[in-house]
Amino acid sequence: MMGAQPTEQVPKTIGQIPFDDAFPGRSVGFVHDLHHDDRLTLAAVADLADRLPRRSVIADTATQPLLVPQGGPPRGVLERPGDVIRDLRNANAWLTLLMVEEDPGMADLMNTHLDQLESGISAKQGKRVKMRKRVAFVFVSSPNSVTPVDIEHSLLMQVSGCKTVSVGRFESDATRRHEFDRYWNGSHGRIEDLQPEVASYTMTPGRAVYIPPGTPHWVHNGPDISLSVTLTYFTAATVRENRVENFNAKLRRRNLNPREPGRSAAVDTAKVCALGLWTIGQRLRSVSAGAKQQPSQAPGEGGYRVEGS
Repeated sequence: MMGAQPTEQVPKTIGQIPFDDAFPGRSVGFVHDLHHDDRLTLAAVADLADRLPRRSVIADTATQPLLVPQGGPPRGVLERPGDVIRDLRNANAWLTLLMVEEDPGMADLMNTHLDQLESGISAKQGKRVKMRKRVAFVFVSSPNSVTPVDIEHSLLMQVSGCKTVSVGRFESDATRRHEFDRYWNGSHGRIEDLQPEVASYTMTPGRAVYIPPGTPHWVHNGPDISLSVTLTYFTAATVRENRVENFNAKLRRRNLNPREPGRSAAVDTAKVCALGLWTIGQRLRSVSAGAKQQPSQAPGEGGYRVEGS
């Protein structure tokens, strides 16, 4: 008599991943139903791209090396990005639509899923955890495109097509710190050296992966057009850490060597307060000078950006 065959583990939903021992420090696969949503057909996303401000669309060629350490791709260069998306099979391109939560339909889609995650985090931690900021992005790419290595926080959800997401780890704390400093100095999360791979996820419609902040990852698209959504969020703790990193970047530009976040709560608090005073001062100077725009933010000032998964 043959032994019983092992049963396949039922994939987790987004609301269940907080109960995985890996979360939030390591990558976790999960499932979703966005591939059934009419707001995420290729035609609907093309129309969305044309409605967005030009600066909200990033575009680059599909044929990319894995390492592009000099920075992120260009923004706002396409007059009609929707036309590129409609001809994506021949366009040899990938595009990222930024801050799509400004569209009411996309905001509803984002909040529906992040509400589930927030509830799971609260249930696991035994207290109410409030997401301070929620952001959504849409990625579309031509067949066989490559997304270079970056270290952005991401809940990457595949809607159509397929791709492979490789997740790595930094070889040492020194390498990790070096790349974090480069990020806050303006590298857009693009790192200098390929790190060892520790996990690989085959992304088909309905599949997704959570990628923690600061985790190297890279993407190889399959033979079809790929469409995916990334959701990201911030908490009080991550906002605080990001503000310390931002202030440290300002100190490094003055040739100082600041202490990294988490080494001293008192020092971190002082940096957060100092950054707040600096920001207020910048705004007051802008108003007194009659400037029409607020001072530009440092890279990632509000949190990790997501620009090409």
